[in-house]
Amino acid sequence: MGVYQKGNRWFIDYYLLDGRRKREAVGHVDKISRSLAEKALKARVGDIVQGRYNLEGTKKPLRMNVLFDRFLEWAKTNHKNPDKTASAVRPLRAFFGDRLISELNLWLVDRYKAHRKTEAKKPETINRELGILRRMLNLAVEWKLIVATPIKGLTLVRVTKYLPRVLSVEEFERLYSSASVHFKPVLLCAFLTGMRKGEISRLRWEDVSLKDGYLTVKESKNGESRTIPLHSRLISTLIELKDRSENPYVFTTPEGNAYISDSAWKRAFYTALKKSGIGACRFHDLRHSFCSNLIVGEKEDFETVMELSGHKDMRMLKRYSHTKESAKRIAIDKLGNRLNLIVIDTPLDTTPKITNATLANLSVVSSRV
Repeated sequence: MGVYQKGNRWFIDYYLLDGRRKREAVGHVDKISRSLAEKALKARVGDIVQGRYNLEGTKKPLRMNVLFDRFLEWAKTNHKNPDKTASAVRPLRAFFGDRLISELNLWLVDRYKAHRKTEAKKPETINRELGILRRMLNLAVEWKLIVATPIKGLTLVRVTKYLPRVLSVEEFERLYSSASVHFKPVLLCAFLTGMRKGEISRLRWEDVSLKDGYLTVKESKNGESRTIPLHSRLISTLIELKDRSENPYVFTTPEGNAYISDSAWKRAFYTALKKSGIGACRFHDLRHSFCSNLIVGEKEDFETVMELSGHKDMRMLKRYSHTKESAKRIAIDKLGNRLNLIVIDTPLDTTPKITNATLANLSVVSSRV
């Protein structure tokens, strides 16, 4: 503990009550003397002993760019796809990078939302970026860079619920026929296994047992692995791929690289979609189709489909397994047919019938009158 000079500034060196060492600049040597620096040290020690010491007040304000750099370094070892994380950070850095962390607030975040909307970004994209920002600031609290997150109470952009699209077998065959040779196996795998895009792109040959007819999803969204049986048609396709593959990943681009690049994946899929002419569709709709075809079309039980698809929440699975339009029509027709039977059994004319007995009674009444 003491006073020392470093460069053109005086520093004081002291310990906190919990044993942590603290060094703090107190002024330039041309403005204050060593004796004043020593008095600053005594004052600081007095504050510590009397419980008036404010550690946060002595910290140098950090700019967001410092936090962005530290977060991206952390993401390299903690995120499955750090490149995707870096892509989401770029617009955040462009907007917030030069600001101090202490300057952030919910009003600035709302300005960011409005800014991204003017750039025609989808709500899902904006929310993914906001999720990164929230996670980054929460980590800053854990790392003791800040006391509390400045954007507590953050609300995401409202997302219009997307009506799941289920492809018929005929539509899938048109999409499959329109795809490039290298992307056809990707589509077939998605349609016959219900795997997520990320699970397919990360699938390695070591995860596939062609002899036993199974593949293992080691890295899933919910953190649990699962096995999926392979259809004979998919097995044949994978055998052909393996014979000419030199990559540890199962599915590769024409250049022989893994289909991890979002741009390469999107280009291959949307080119096939445009050629097929089947209308609007997302790659994730193949997963919708898998779940819906098994539950609605094949009448498989939910538990089996959950084990195949990797869903842990029944409510989410029910969203994927929405009833097809044709099934809805059949249900309505059944109800209508029941109604027709009721109409036939119950005459619509409810006017009371006049019998001979009724006429006799009327004659008696009229004679009395």
